[in-house]
Amino acid sequence: MYIIQHMKKTKLKYLLMAAAFIMIFYIGQAGSLLSEGIEKAGLGDENKKNQQIIIGYYPAWKSYTGFTPERIDISKLTHVNYAFANISRDYEIEMGYPDKDPENFKKFKDLKKINPDLKVLISVGGWDWSDKFSDMAATEEGRAKFADSCVEFIVKYGLDGVDLDWEYPVGGGMKTNSNRPEDKENFTLLLKELREKLNAQELKDNKDYLLTIAAGASNYYINNTEVQKFHIYLDYVNLMTYDIHGPWDKYSDFNSPLYNNGDESHQYKISIDSSVKAWLNAGLPADKLIVGLPFYGYIYRVSKNVNDGLYQNHDEGEALSYHTLKREYIDNPQYTKHFHAESLVPWLYDGKTFISYDDSHSIGLKAKYIREQNLGGAMIWELSQDWEGELLNSLYEGLHDGSVLPARDYVGHWAQPVIQKWLDMEYITGYPDGTFRPEDFITRAEFVTIVNKAFGYEETGEIAFTDVEEESWYYEEVQKAYREGEIIGVSKTRFAPEDYITREQAAIIMARLVNLDGYSKGAGVFTDSIQISSWAREYVGAAAYHNLIKGYEDNTFRPQNNIKRAEAVVLLDRILQ
Repeated sequence: MYIIQHMKKTKLKYLLMAAAFIMIFYIGQAGSLLSEGIEKAGLGDENKKNQQIIIGYYPAWKSYTGFTPERIDISKLTHVNYAFANISRDYEIEMGYPDKDPENFKKFKDLKKINPDLKVLISVGGWDWSDKFSDMAATEEGRAKFADSCVEFIVKYGLDGVDLDWEYPVGGGMKTNSNRPEDKENFTLLLKELREKLNAQELKDNKDYLLTIAAGASNYYINNTEVQKFHIYLDYVNLMTYDIHGPWDKYSDFNSPLYNNGDESHQYKISIDSSVKAWLNAGLPADKLIVGLPFYGYIYRVSKNVNDGLYQNHDEGEALSYHTLKREYIDNPQYTKHFHAESLVPWLYDGKTFISYDDSHSIGLKAKYIREQNLGGAMIWELSQDWEGELLNSLYEGLHDGSVLPARDYVGHWAQPVIQKWLDMEYITGYPDGTFRPEDFITRAEFVTIVNKAFGYEETGEIAFTDVEEESWYYEEVQKAYREGEIIGVSKTRFAPEDYITREQAAIIMARLVNLDGYSKGAGVFTDSIQISSWAREYVGAAAYHNLIKGYEDNTFRPQNNIKRAEAVVLLDRILQ
């Protein structure tokens, strides 16, 4: 939105100017004291929380099923987009659900008494009701009539703006939609008309009115619109970075992957990250870009039991809310949960059914991405699909300095890609002070803790180590590792949990993890093999033979050297590979 246009509230202008002159003297005197007070209170810029917005779509038809506006957790939302209004034959906005909409609008008005900062917008169109956009926008008269009706509508019902969900200009959407090549320019003209009408109403009401759109994630949408021209009229662009893949595709795939992956697949590759980059390259300012997140998933019946159900032909598929997935599938022991290390999303599989979805962990990772890219915030489709608020809570915490943000002192480190992957998969964490310390040595207790988490070891066993006390933080971790047979102590009664782990000790654990047979000759490739302890030689040889652990550039193994945190992650990642 134009800053100049926001400053046109002339009734306030001169009062503010007069007040400013009076206050200049006092501000000059108090400025240093104020700065000192802020610094002492810890309220400087470095301590300000990120305030990315969270927009939730509320489908009006959900009020028929009991999910009425008062069920929404408005404490964690900045905006609600009320979906949907339709376009009449006369090219005016009209209620989509006239038997429910007035009552719902009143309820949202009451909710704003609880959260006065909440903004409620009317969303127009959507997949089912985009058929008249092209014809309406084709003429100056049609655009003006629609814009006037929108302004009248939001003023009448106490709303805060308009969200256009035209699916899609030029082409796409339902086959019954009207479309034409001129939609590309007419879309910009429609947004301009709306913005000017809203600005005029702002001066009358002394209130800001918002204008946003829901936009497609692909380059096809970008190429059919004028991003560099139209964004100046908008407050936000709600990027529909979901339905990236679905049952309409030939192969099972992820609904909303965060990143593209390197998997071999016959299917096209697109992700939140690739879409965000495309929109930024097209000229959309980052602070206007809102990343869409799905609170639902897709379930496929695949034809072959291979590749854990991913990238397989399927016979049927359907969308299911997170609420339904949680109740019927996620905790169902018949399904195995998987997590893609590159795309950073989970899926479920039981041998014949593939389910792509987002959980609180993947939503948290997407929130982290939004913060790190300095984007405007997140948009949710849609609020009723997460009745208990699990995903919304994760998103809120992630966007407001939540714990999902890992330490970043490993940026530029040679092991950065693997460290980042393991942080994202929650196999490792940083220290409480926000560092990861990749060059610090890792203790034996820390090493087995990472192994337990990465390999999912949960059951404990009896141990005879006298130096592992019950009150220690690693007591259960050593029990888990010992039960699985992956570790041995430095003696029968001593584990040395706080000693740094050596390379030969790590080789033993790695060989045991994958049940490698002893192979002492493998250690002979190292020029200092004589320094390898006799009890470790077979394990080092086996790990080296299978390329799980390597020597240094001078072909030495240096068995007594301690392993650093970054090295430990890389070594264990080779096993998971």
